[in-house]
Amino acid sequence: MKHLRFLDNPAPKQNTEQQNFSLAFLHQMINSISDPIFVKDCQHRWVLINDSYCDFVGHSREELIGKSDDDFFPQAEADVFRQKDELVFTANITNENQELFTDAEGIIHLISTKKSCFEDETGNKFLVGSIRDIILQNEAAKVLGVTGRVTDLTELVQKSEALQESLEESDRQAELDLQRANALLEAQQEAAIDGILIIDENRTIVSFNQKFSQLWQIPAAVFQTRDDRQLLGWVLDQLINPDEFLAKVEYLYQHPEESSRDEIFLKSGKIFDRYSAPVRKQQGACSETSPSGDYYGRIWYFRDITEYKQAEAELRASQQRLTLLVEQTPLAIIEWNTNIEVQTWNRAAERIFGYTKEEMLENPFEIIIPEKARKHVNEIVTALLTQQGGNLSINENVTKDGRTIVCEWYNNPLVAPDGQVIGVASMGSDITERKRSEEEQQKFVALIENSSDFIAIASMETEIIYVNPAGLKMVGLTSLEAAKTKSMIDFHSPEAFAKFQQQIIPLMSQHGFWQGEFCYRHFQTGIEIPTDCNLFIVKHPETGEPFCQVAVVRDITERKQAKEALLKSEAQLRQQAQDLKETLRELQRTQTHLIQSEKMSSLGQLVAGVAHEINNPVNFIYGNLSPAKEYTQDLLALLQLYQSHYPKPVPEIKDFAELIELDFLKSDLPQILNSMNVGADRIREIVLSLRTFSRLDEAEMKAVDIHEGIDSTLMILQSRLKGNDQRPTIEIIKEYGKLPLVECYAGQLNQVFMNILSNAIDALEEGVGSGEWGVESGDERDEGDEEDVALASRRVGDEGDKGNNQCPISTIRICTQLQKPNQVIIRIADNGLGIPEDTKKQLFNPFFTTKPIGKGTGMGLAISYQIIAERHGGSLECISQPGQGAEFVINIPLIQNTST
Repeated sequence: MKHLRFLDNPAPKQNTEQQNFSLAFLHQMINSISDPIFVKDCQHRWVLINDSYCDFVGHSREELIGKSDDDFFPQAEADVFRQKDELVFTANITNENQELFTDAEGIIHLISTKKSCFEDETGNKFLVGSIRDIILQNEAAKVLGVTGRVTDLTELVQKSEALQESLEESDRQAELDLQRANALLEAQQEAAIDGILIIDENRTIVSFNQKFSQLWQIPAAVFQTRDDRQLLGWVLDQLINPDEFLAKVEYLYQHPEESSRDEIFLKSGKIFDRYSAPVRKQQGACSETSPSGDYYGRIWYFRDITEYKQAEAELRASQQRLTLLVEQTPLAIIEWNTNIEVQTWNRAAERIFGYTKEEMLENPFEIIIPEKARKHVNEIVTALLTQQGGNLSINENVTKDGRTIVCEWYNNPLVAPDGQVIGVASMGSDITERKRSEEEQQKFVALIENSSDFIAIASMETEIIYVNPAGLKMVGLTSLEAAKTKSMIDFHSPEAFAKFQQQIIPLMSQHGFWQGEFCYRHFQTGIEIPTDCNLFIVKHPETGEPFCQVAVVRDITERKQAKEALLKSEAQLRQQAQDLKETLRELQRTQTHLIQSEKMSSLGQLVAGVAHEINNPVNFIYGNLSPAKEYTQDLLALLQLYQSHYPKPVPEIKDFAELIELDFLKSDLPQILNSMNVGADRIREIVLSLRTFSRLDEAEMKAVDIHEGIDSTLMILQSRLKGNDQRPTIEIIKEYGKLPLVECYAGQLNQVFMNILSNAIDALEEGVGSGEWGVESGDERDEGDEEDVALASRRVGDEGDKGNNQCPISTIRICTQLQKPNQVIIRIADNGLGIPEDTKKQLFNPFFTTKPIGKGTGMGLAISYQIIAERHGGSLECISQPGQGAEFVINIPLIQNTST
């Protein structure tokens, strides 16, 4: 606390040295004054008070020092005191006022105050005030001068006359003071922000301000009656709980010594803060008061706090939202103090680092910092604690299970109002996978940058986005910026670009890629460069919409020149180079075959894998079985000749023949070769079925046998149809109609059969595993158990499939028929548990699934629907009810309308 230093005389002196009094002397001096004296600093806090002031307000010096009016007095009074005190500070004037004052016992007094502003030698301002109770002052004046002894009659008469004049003057002064006090009181009431009502001890309205009338919307006629009960009746009509309000009012009037503060709620939705205190005659802090003799009535304060309450509710809601945000955000939010001890640790931090909140609170933050990163982190911490602003950092952290992860942190110091840093708030996210992706991306970029081929990326609007260094060199450009100023048309001659628009773009739009020879133009020389060109469209992985075009081009100028030279040489030496010509043709055929093989490889489909992994070794085995069989027969014949010509072999040969069981070997070896031949035939049949199913060699639409595709799909699923110890065998019922060849995309149609049949098998397995087979339509089931693509529990609905058993035979029925004039219908039905209506509505929605995580993508039926509806111009629908199985009906044209 700053000590006050006062001048003994504020007027100028000859001697400019100021007299400084000690604080003890100052206390002794002001305590000798009978009027209450107080001193406040510029924050309106008491820094010095005398004993009379403590007695007057009813609080000890220890309670008052360092506090302000807001801590002890009603808000309305405290606001008035602060407003007038601030006027003294800002205007540097002496201010005298008469004010209402409520002491510690709730008694209201009319006081006269005098306040002045002083400034010490360091420039600090202080307010010095004195208080005098008006009522006590007037009473004292009535007995002024009646002291001492009267010695004679004349003196007695003079004293009496003087006393009479003094009393008359006192009465006049008292009346003037009362009028002035009333005027000041009324002005103070009207200036108050609260509605004020004063009721005397007889329940009569003594005074009220306009704010009170406005708050309660009370007509002037009610106030004119001066009847508190009529006023009370008007107020009660506006309240939500009038009985409680009335009970409180009556209680306070019956207990005049008590004060009260509460909140009341109006039907209009407003909320008032109500404060009430008794009006009593001023008494000393230690004096006893009479419960009724000194009671003059009661004062009521009303303040509209509706907006405050709404703001308070909004603040609580905001705090709740903030708490939810902190707990539910995917970012780790950590608060730590200046000792690096964790104060806040949210759920995301628990998930990322593995430590629970209980394990981390009040523990050092460096637990999650690996040793090699601590120096870097310490530098960041030092900068934060010295108020060098927030920062963004990326560093390694360590989890509870010892894993090292990479985190991105945004740190911000928490600064108190006094400017001191009290802690730091850190928000972090695990970017380990992102960093790995960036590293992989950098490797990919390096691969492109160092490639010897021309690699370019353009937007769908033909704007150049990127060309690698080899590409810039090939077309004679100096920089990527120069390339970006060009369009795709600039890279080709007008004839070549016309071909690109008329032939290549339609093929790219249809298939997504194009491969072949194409010419690019050199920007410096204008020469056309022959290239082996691969063009493809890149689609967005989520929307499937194309967003850019990529060209991978190889300069084949030298190869073309070599070919031309070869042709010229062939023309000149036709007779001598006939063999070379045939070799060249074979080379061309091989080249075409290689190009086709590259196309098949780029598709990444099943046939390439089967052909590479199964077909080649099977052909090798199958091709060598016949020679092996012939060689075996020759060896056995040779052995027979040896035995016929040398019937008595040497003992060593005889013993070895017995050891290897020569006679059994001779009879069993041909059977082994026959078995191998049968097995190879079976493998070839499987490979043929796989090729029939995928039909990678039939990417275009063509007429195919639908039944063949269904049978190949069933063959692939044969292992799932067989029974085991978990479920019985699934019976397949084929009801094939007579169908001609159907025009379709066979591979895509087989994919639809695979999706529907696989899901039918899943549904039948679920029915057996759940023990709910044969559930009637009225039974309840948990939707979470239902399969997305559902077939989620179905059955054909044919009660005859059940037989006499509660657990029927698992059955899938496949029916095909030709519907005139040009429609083919394929029905695939099972006798599972059926599909609820709300699930059936979402069957064909992308990503809809009720399978557990990792067991389904929710895309099977969505893709199937797209293949049937968009690619084939047909329809796919599901017919099912709970407990009645499910049936999928595919309807496609027999002959596609090629005009569209």
